[in-house]
Amino acid sequence: MSSIPSSSPPPAADPASGSSVPAQLRIVAWTLFVVALGLTSMIVSVRSTLMADISRSANTDVAHEVKELQNFASTGVDPRTSQPFASTTRLMEVYRDGQQLTDREAVIIYNHATGKATQASGASAPSLNLTSTDPLFVKMLQSPSGATDYGSGEVRWARVELEPDDPSQHLSVITMSFTASRVDQINATIWLMVGISAAVLVLTGVVGLLVARQILRPLRDLRTAAASVSTQDLNRRLPVKGRDDIAGLTEEFNGMLDRLQEAFDGQTQFVLRAHQEISGPLTVMDARLASQPATRTVLQQRTQIAELQRVLDDLQSLTQAERRDFANLTPDVDVTDLARTLLDDVEAMAPGRWKLDLSARGTATLDVERVRQATGHLARNGLQHGDGPLTLTIAPGTDGYGRSGLEISVTDEGPGLADDDVDWLFERFTHGEADGKPRGSGLGLAIVRAIADAHDGTVFAVSASGQGATVGLRIPAGSSWRLSSDPDPAVVASSATAPSSRTSADTAPRVTTGEPAVAHDDRAHGASEDSGEEAGS
Repeated sequence: MSSIPSSSPPPAADPASGSSVPAQLRIVAWTLFVVALGLTSMIVSVRSTLMADISRSANTDVAHEVKELQNFASTGVDPRTSQPFASTTRLMEVYRDGQQLTDREAVIIYNHATGKATQASGASAPSLNLTSTDPLFVKMLQSPSGATDYGSGEVRWARVELEPDDPSQHLSVITMSFTASRVDQINATIWLMVGISAAVLVLTGVVGLLVARQILRPLRDLRTAAASVSTQDLNRRLPVKGRDDIAGLTEEFNGMLDRLQEAFDGQTQFVLRAHQEISGPLTVMDARLASQPATRTVLQQRTQIAELQRVLDDLQSLTQAERRDFANLTPDVDVTDLARTLLDDVEAMAPGRWKLDLSARGTATLDVERVRQATGHLARNGLQHGDGPLTLTIAPGTDGYGRSGLEISVTDEGPGLADDDVDWLFERFTHGEADGKPRGSGLGLAIVRAIADAHDGTVFAVSASGQGATVGLRIPAGSSWRLSSDPDPAVVASSATAPSSRTSADTAPRVTTGEPAVAHDDRAHGASEDSGEEAGS
């Protein structure tokens, strides 16, 4: 069987490049991102401002202490003598006794002659290691001012030298301001702001989800309606609420459904009208030819009339496939009786060329007449593309959704299918190479797929180039379905050739080459979706 299409199939559409994340989550995510960015910027800005204020305050404290010391050294008098200070040691004793240091301030007095240092500190100011081994103390003695990290903050200092004529009175006074306590307070405040910001983000997310859900509800209704719309039911319309953009979209959607319904009704009426108008004259022509002598020309004309009539019937079947009542499912259909009927049908098309492979028994839920119609099209497809014997297989099968049911297929011994042709096998008006034989209408396998759709089933094709092909449909058989590996002797006896045995575990067509290529049907698109088209096998 071969199925090279006569025209190149349209190129496959590229996958959607948009995001797969729901719009509701995207809206909330962007909202949270903006809020989080704003809160983060605020926290960083507040902390930076407060830290800069701490640095300025520490500089101010140090500068103020230095200025006070300089003023006291230049204008101060010894309270004991009411005279200027006789020594720097006495000056610093009086100065230190009159100082009220804040919690974060400290003063170090260092005597260069003796190498001794003393420190006066506020309540929270740490005590330094006043030895030559302490890098910070050495740095303070060598620099007139500076700042360095200390603890969780930093220490800022300024050094004033008192250098009288007496070398033993050479002093260095270092005023310091520690920022660690204020930095700890700021950090505690910042962490509180972080906690509040996190709570605000959570609240924003919850409220955002609720608001986005409310706003997008009409779009969800629109999506549900679009998914449920099919040519079987174009009567649904959405209520229009409000006058916003979504209401306008809903109105446009309803208008689109009106236009679709009008176009589909017109198409259906046209096909039905054309069938009626053309079938009548064809019937009259065939009756007139039947009354004439059966010459070769007359037989050819009658064959062409029959072919035209079959094309009309196929078109009408495809039109009816869009209706809900296309398949009238009957419960508890006996599979053995169905197999006998199907075998009789295909034998009538080509007597002596058929063998039956039956491994299914029990009952199933299906439309017998539609299944007979589908089997007839499968048989014509096989007969058109193979001259050898053909096999009608009726077996338990499992579709791509894991549902067990009934598998009906026809296997021929023709040239087979090319790998690229399987995807287009069930498309409408797709023809395969017929090896010089007359080609069909290209609708037979499309009808097979429409019948499978009506049963909520699938179609499949299995082939290897040059080794024949198996084409068929799988029908979910319902709760009454049961499996068996023993064929019914009565049906087997009616077959011209003994059937091949098949176990219940064998759920794929019995072929030796190729892998199954199942054409799954998306039920959301309804029966109006273009079914596959007939091609050679």
